[in-house]
Amino acid sequence: MLLSLKLVKISLMIKVCSIFLWLLPVLFFAEEVHVEKYRWPLNINNGYSSSFQEFRNNHFHAGIDLRTFQKIGYPVYALADGKVVKIRVVKRGSGRGLYLKHHDGHTSIFFHLDRFIPALEKIVKRVQGATGKKYFGNYDLKNPFPVKKDDLIAYSGETGYGFPHLHLEIRDPQYRAVNPFKLIKLPANDSNFPVLRSLLLRNKSESLINGRMGETRFKFNRVNDSHYYVEEPLVVTGKFDLLLNVRDISDTGKYVAPYEISFYINNRNTFCLRFDRFAWEDNNQLGFVYDMFYSSSGNYFYNLFFQNGFEMEMNKLDLDSVFDQLDAGRHECKILVKDNYENISKGIFTLYKIETPLIEIENLALKNNRIELDIIRLKAKSSDEIVLNLLDIQGQKLYSGKMDYSEIDEPRNLVLDGIGEKVFFLDFIFKKQGVVYGSRRFCLDKDYGVDLKNIEFETFLNRDVIFLMIDHPRFLAENIELNVIQGERSISVKSIGGDENIYFCFKPLSLANDIQIEFLLKKENEIVKSITHRLRVIHLIQETKQTFRDNDFRADFFPNAIKEPKVLKFDIVDHDSQFPVLSRQVSLYPYHFPFLDYVYYQFSKLVENPLQVGIFKFDSKRRKWRYVFTSYDKQTYTYKTKVIASGIFALMRDIYPPEIKLAKTGSRFKSKIKRIVLRITDKGKGVNDESLRILVNGQPVECEYDPDWRHVIIQDVRGLARGRNVIKASVRDYAGNVSSRNFNIFLN
Repeated sequence: MLLSLKLVKISLMIKVCSIFLWLLPVLFFAEEVHVEKYRWPLNINNGYSSSFQEFRNNHFHAGIDLRTFQKIGYPVYALADGKVVKIRVVKRGSGRGLYLKHHDGHTSIFFHLDRFIPALEKIVKRVQGATGKKYFGNYDLKNPFPVKKDDLIAYSGETGYGFPHLHLEIRDPQYRAVNPFKLIKLPANDSNFPVLRSLLLRNKSESLINGRMGETRFKFNRVNDSHYYVEEPLVVTGKFDLLLNVRDISDTGKYVAPYEISFYINNRNTFCLRFDRFAWEDNNQLGFVYDMFYSSSGNYFYNLFFQNGFEMEMNKLDLDSVFDQLDAGRHECKILVKDNYENISKGIFTLYKIETPLIEIENLALKNNRIELDIIRLKAKSSDEIVLNLLDIQGQKLYSGKMDYSEIDEPRNLVLDGIGEKVFFLDFIFKKQGVVYGSRRFCLDKDYGVDLKNIEFETFLNRDVIFLMIDHPRFLAENIELNVIQGERSISVKSIGGDENIYFCFKPLSLANDIQIEFLLKKENEIVKSITHRLRVIHLIQETKQTFRDNDFRADFFPNAIKEPKVLKFDIVDHDSQFPVLSRQVSLYPYHFPFLDYVYYQFSKLVENPLQVGIFKFDSKRRKWRYVFTSYDKQTYTYKTKVIASGIFALMRDIYPPEIKLAKTGSRFKSKIKRIVLRITDKGKGVNDESLRILVNGQPVECEYDPDWRHVIIQDVRGLARGRNVIKASVRDYAGNVSSRNFNIFLN
C-alpha cells in the first residue's frame, strides 16, 4: 500500500512538472506569444521611416512611421479586436487620428489619416456640426464603436504635419507608449546593421583626453557590416562623459534610431539603454538619452553615462565610480548596438587610464653649446616614451632625443651636448602608445612671456566645471598661474600642460554671477604682472529657483530644471541677421545639456507694433536665425520663450511678408488642368494660414495651406475659363505682414 501511494505521488509530480515545462514558453516568452495577435496595419509594406523613441526637438517619438509610397488612401486595418473610443481631428500635428482600445487593455493609435470609414465619418460630421468647428480636437465616443481584427477602420493620408505616411502608436494599460516592433508580427526582414560613426569624449575634471581638454572625437573604422573599431587609443588621465554617434538604417534606407545600446568595460556592462516603453512624463529625459546640441532627426548622439534622474538607463552605474575602480593601464571597451530586427553591431576601442605626468626642473642654462638642468621631480611611469625637443624662438624643432627613464627617486642632473646657440625652448613630450598625452615647455629666456599685454583664451564648460585653454607656444606653464575670485572667495589654480595647450580647470566658488580671473605671470617664482578678465556665469543648483538678469535680458530657472549642479557662461555675441535686431544677442553656453523643467528666457522692450517682434534662436549648424514661439506681456513689454536647451538668442523684428509664387500649370489647355498650385513661404514667424484668401476669376475658393510642402492646392478648377484667368491670393504671416499677388493664366 505504501508503495502504491509513492507511485501515485511520483506520477502526480511528473504531471505537474510536465505541465510546468509546457507552460515555460508561455511564462518566459509571453511577449513572443503576445506578438502573434497583432497584425500589420496595412496590406502594403513600403517599410518604415521613423522608429520608436527617436529624437524630436522636445520629445521622444512615441510610435513608428510607416511609409505609403508618398501617396494617400491606403486601407488601414485594426490590429486586433477592440473598440474605437476616441476620434481626433486637428489641423496641425497629428491631423486625423483614431484610438482603438483592445480587449487586453492596450490601445492602438493611428495618426495622419485621410479619412475614416463611413460610420465614423458620420460621427465626425455630427461633432463638427455640434461644435461649429472643422477641427474640433479630441472627441470621446459615448458609445465606443466595436471592430474586429482585420476590419477596415480608415485610410492613410498626410493630414497634420509630415508627408504621406501612417503614424502608429501602441499604449499599454497604463497608457505608456510601447515599442510597436515588439508587439506586431513584421511582414518583412531588415538586414541592415546599425552604423557606428564616432565617439565623443568631454572632460569633467582635471583630466586630459589624448592630451587635450574639451571635446575630443574619435572616428570608428569599419571592418564589415557589423564590426567597427577605433584605431587611435583613448588615453585619459581623469573623468569624462562618453557619447556615441550611431544610427540604424531602416529597410527603406532611412536613418532611424536603434533599439538597444550597451557599453562594456573589460566585459562589465556599465550602461544599457533599451527602447521598450516610456510614459509621457518621461519626455523630460530626452536630454539624458540624446545630446541636445549634436542630435537631430536622422543623426543621433547618445549619452553613454548614467545621470541623476536618468530612470530609463538600466544599470544606474556612475561612470565616474566605474573609472575610479579601474587600475592604471590598458582596458578593453566594447559597444553593442541592436536594432528592432535583432541586427547587432559591435564597436571596440582601447582605453588607457594613466596618471598625469609631473616634471619639475631647476637651473636650466645654455652655455658653450651645452644645456644643463636639474630634474627635481619626474613622475611619468605611464609613459611608453618621453621625447625631448629643442626648438628655436619661432617654435621650429632643432633637435630631438629620448629619455631612458620615466621616474626618479632623487634629483638628477641632465646634460645635453652639441647644442647650437639658437635653442630657445625645451619641451618634454609624454607619449602612450604613440599618443601625446601631456607635455611641459621650459624656456632658456627667464623673461619670456612676462611682458605680455593680454592673454587670449578659450572657455569650455561641462556640468559644473569651467575649463580655460591657452595657446601653448606663447606661454610657459611654469611662468603662469591662475587666481579665481568670486564673491568673497578666491582660489589659486595650477596649470596643466597638454599636447599643444596650457589648461586650467575649476568649479564656481559661489552663486555670484561675476568671476574675476587673474593670470599671474611669474619670473623665478615671483609675480611680476597680473592680467585680469571677467566671466559672467550662472551657477545653477538643483531644487532651487534662480533668476539671472543682464540689462533687458532675463532667465528664470525653476527648481526642477536640473538634477545636479550646472554652469552656464553668459556672453554677448554678434552674428549676421537678415532681420532687424532689437536686443543684444545673448549666448548661454554650453548648448548640449537639457533643462528638465520650466526655464524661460525673456527680453523686455517697448517697441511699435509688438506683433512683428519675437525671439529668434541662432542655428549654429546652419548659421541661420529661426523664430521660436514667443509670448508677449503687454503690461511689462516682455517677450518670453520656453527653453529646453540653451543657445544664442535675440529679440528681432520680422519685417518680411510671405512670398507667393505660382507653380507651373503643366498645360495651356483648360481641359487638362486638374489643379493649380501656389507656393507660399515665409522667412520669419511663419504663414498664418487662417488669413489665406484665394479668388479664381473673382470667386472665392476654399483650400488649405500645407506647411510641409509649403503650398496651397486649388483642387476646384471649375471656375477656369478659356482665355484670360485671374488668380488672386492674399495671406499674412504671424507678424502681421501681408502679401497679395495676382496671377494671369491664359488657357486654350
